[in-house]
Amino acid sequence: MRKHPKNTRTKAENKKLFSLIIPLILASSAFSPPAQAVVPAPDGSYAGFNTAEGQNALFSVTTGVGNTAVGWLSLWSNTDGSFNTGVGAGALLFNVGERPNYWRGN
Repeated sequence: MRKHPKNTRTKAENKKLFSLIIPLILASSAFSPPAQAVVPAPDGSYAGFNTAEGQNALFSVTTGVGNTAVGWLSLWSNTDGSFNTGVGAGALLFNVGERPNYWRGN
């Protein structure tokens, strides 16, 4: 059986080629910029059942639970308020409160 003219490299030549390419690929990945985490992480479920999406949404939360902030700076000042929902740019920007206790059955 005749070999196709394009497939004239031997196995030794292929090994030599791969032994040059693999280190080159690994070395080039060393110069790529490192991945950095975003704090707070996007798309997420944060501690205390909080959810935020948008730049600085729910930025100041410390002990508040069950909050949802969607949009730039929404619920930005909320530190310990719970069960708040802010949707839209700057929604509830200076809100620090929460629902009254009677809404939770207390």
